[in-house]
Amino acid sequence: MDIKGKRIMIFGGWGLVGSAIAKQLLEEQPSELVVTSLRKNEAEEIRAILENHPLNKGTKIISVHGDLFVRDELSNLSKAEIYSKQEQVELLIHDIYDDLGSDVVQSSKLFQVMDTHKPQILIDCINTATVFAYQNVYQIVAELRAEIDQIRQGDTSKDTLIETVERMISTLYLPQLIRHVQILIESMRVAETRLYLKVGTSGTGGMGFNIPYTHSEDKPSKMLMSKSSLAGAQTMLLWLLGRTPHAPIIKEIKPTAAIAWKKIGFGKVVRRGSHIPLYDALPGTATTLGQELVKAPEESWKRLGDNYLESVYIDAGENGYFSAGEFSVLTGEGQMEFVTPEEIADLTLLEIKGGNTGNDIISSLDGSVLSPSYRAGVIRKDALEKMEALEEETGKDSVAFELLGPPRLTKLLYEVYILKQLRGNIEAVMSADAEELATEIENEILENQELRSTILSVGTPILLKDGKTFLRGPDMSEPNFEGQTVLEVTPENIEKWTSGGWLDLRVSNVKQWQDRLTALSTDMQKETKQDYSSYYFRNRRFLGGTQRMDIGLIVNWVLEYEDMGYRIK
Repeated sequence: MDIKGKRIMIFGGWGLVGSAIAKQLLEEQPSELVVTSLRKNEAEEIRAILENHPLNKGTKIISVHGDLFVRDELSNLSKAEIYSKQEQVELLIHDIYDDLGSDVVQSSKLFQVMDTHKPQILIDCINTATVFAYQNVYQIVAELRAEIDQIRQGDTSKDTLIETVERMISTLYLPQLIRHVQILIESMRVAETRLYLKVGTSGTGGMGFNIPYTHSEDKPSKMLMSKSSLAGAQTMLLWLLGRTPHAPIIKEIKPTAAIAWKKIGFGKVVRRGSHIPLYDALPGTATTLGQELVKAPEESWKRLGDNYLESVYIDAGENGYFSAGEFSVLTGEGQMEFVTPEEIADLTLLEIKGGNTGNDIISSLDGSVLSPSYRAGVIRKDALEKMEALEEETGKDSVAFELLGPPRLTKLLYEVYILKQLRGNIEAVMSADAEELATEIENEILENQELRSTILSVGTPILLKDGKTFLRGPDMSEPNFEGQTVLEVTPENIEKWTSGGWLDLRVSNVKQWQDRLTALSTDMQKETKQDYSSYYFRNRRFLGGTQRMDIGLIVNWVLEYEDMGYRIK
């Protein structure tokens, strides 16, 4: 893709890799370059650098700050500030776990930034795995278990169980990652983004389970393994997105080494965004080890005025400052070693412009996964013929068990099956009076106990023609109550449930099936007699299957054309 004149956004544009990519992009003369960062001072700093960079030949630089993983109104608050107010915590949990409605998507900081600037190219340099994993759910679970033990022992003097549970719920890694990717997808669709490139991470700098750099006594630490797990999970989600119709081009470059460096200097050392205060302690009564070690004892140390730790350092961007000794160990042969951000930027630009670097993880996965086989395609026909023969022999039609899912699949298969039983072919269904056909379907359900009990027993409710009466068994696969025991019956919910998994005997649904079958018939007859080539797929060669109302073939078409549920690779 040509970069010149394009609108480009870089998530994490102030960071080590993001800033290196931004500088190299200037040479390609994009029309607009939007750089984001968590903090306002960082965003303004990189904007000033890029605006005044000698390679900038007229590119408009825009900076945006705030947390892209939460809704806009929370995006300038720390997690501690969010947890300080109950209503903010409830919003946080709502945005992670509730249905992906328009309120969740459109209120997110990420969506608003994308909707405002509509980048054609999005480069994501945020270390997403670190953002989530370093919230450290293990520490919160430890606190929760301690509080539960206290309550069990009868100590309720400091009951903070609810607050700790809410912190844990809002810290669980996978729900946050999944919701983030869902919002990202919707944001790119609205913004009409054409290419998304992720600079990911392995979580361990390319090292294995024996990595000696850890965050605890465990080797490797649980938190570090969480980071690697999330890095892999995000790659797989991006791989799925790359196999989704009408999605942007998806790429990921995953450095497997330490990344360095941004600058070398002398001064106050920064750790977790703050300078390190200097303290001192001398032997005394308060420093003698007793029977127990207390996390927050009476102070036995003193602050050394307003002094802070100062030393020679190398700035490794998001990884923080390293001393000369730490950098020497980390980058030495056989350890993490390192790669420069400029090398990553080179590969990023080459991939965007259509080059083959060999470093795109998504393409690598596509090239190494096992795809559907020719042999399986050949013997599929034999399997279906054997099952049809057994249906004839036993007198039992095999429609759906609600084991594959979703509930919508079972509903669609049974609706087509009943139409087939009553009319026999597509033309007869399309030409029938919808009111009369709906009445016939309801009579069939009410009079055919075997059919009715089978449908109800697999968990599929049946909404009768009046739209008010429904039949159900002990289990319902739709709706998912998600912790609730009662759901309100509204016109909106009825439509949601019938679309999602209830057999729908209303006239409106019969008309919808007639419209579907009309569209299917039109699609099947696109091939002309003069063009009997391999170009057409669902053509006259499949008419036999539709004329005898092959329920699998028809529902396959509905899932592909109505639900856009088909593979492209």
